Amino acid sequence: MNRQSTSHVVILPYFCQQEIDRYQKTADWLVQQTTERLDCTFLLAASPKAQPSEQLRAAFARLGPVISYQCPTQIFGYPAGPTAMFWDAMDYVADNFSGDGFSLWFESDMAFVKPNWLERLTGEWNSGPRRPLMMGCYVPHVYKHRLFRRRKLLLNPHINGGACYALDFARRMPAAAREGVFDMAVYEHGLAIGEMRATRQISFSTVQRARRDVLSADKCVLHGFMQDKDRFINECVRPVSLAEKGLRPLSPLQERWETWQRQVRVLFVRRGHQAMLENMFLAKQKAESKTQLQLPRGLRKTA
Repeated sequence: MNRQSTSHVVILPYFCQQEIDRYQKTADWLVQQTTERLDCTFLLAASPKAQPSEQLRAAFARLGPVISYQCPTQIFGYPAGPTAMFWDAMDYVADNFSGDGFSLWFESDMAFVKPNWLERLTGEWNSGPRRPLMMGCYVPHVYKHRLFRRRKLLLNPHINGGACYALDFARRMPAAAREGVFDMAVYEHGLAIGEMRATRQISFSTVQRARRDVLSADKCVLHGFMQDKDRFINECVRPVSLAEKGLRPLSPLQERWETWQRQVRVLFVRRGHQAMLENMFLAKQKAESKTQLQLPRGLRKTA
């Protein structure tokens, strides 16, 4: 099979019409932000239960080359189904593309928030003595701190799955890395060979703080993990007003207020996804507030 040489691939996995509609908003935002075609190929990765979307193809064809691909996996349910789709897409990229670029796994609850997002990610990807195997938002150990009880581990360190992966990523990962939820599994194997890179340009966000993160100088891709997905994307693609720019100096005060509220909430949110989310934001903020983010050996950081 002849492999294509491309700078980068953006993979858009989708399962239903609601996700297609969110991607449509992303495509419309990108069209408004650029006058030139982007230096990347869009791989539209449909679930085996979804029909390839002509709507999605037309939306992204305005921005660059588009490939419609239906994932062949017959594994369903969460998280096994999305994990199987991830590997289907990574295998397809490795078999069909070559070069030193990356494939960005871009889920429907993610948003580009800077017009030059591709240039920024490319700059980080190419920095350093060698290119990484995976580059994304680093999540440290996340614990639930409980009064009069031993703290409970909620999440192990990993790089969030919405990240940049080498085009030959699937070929460089051992078979054991395909066992379990994909971002946790690949992180362990990538860390062992020292080819992980943390970046703050891809960042978790929430509906409540999305507008502040849109204005943040060091973020170009936001992930509304465990949010109302439609509301989150709407917040991200809304044009920045003059009033918001004027209020930007107040962001540090808002950050401190939000942190205090979260610290109070975790005393009462004892279990479930909400407890994990609140504690994850506190853990990330604590790690990133240090002069140098404390990373495991083998994990490089890009400021």
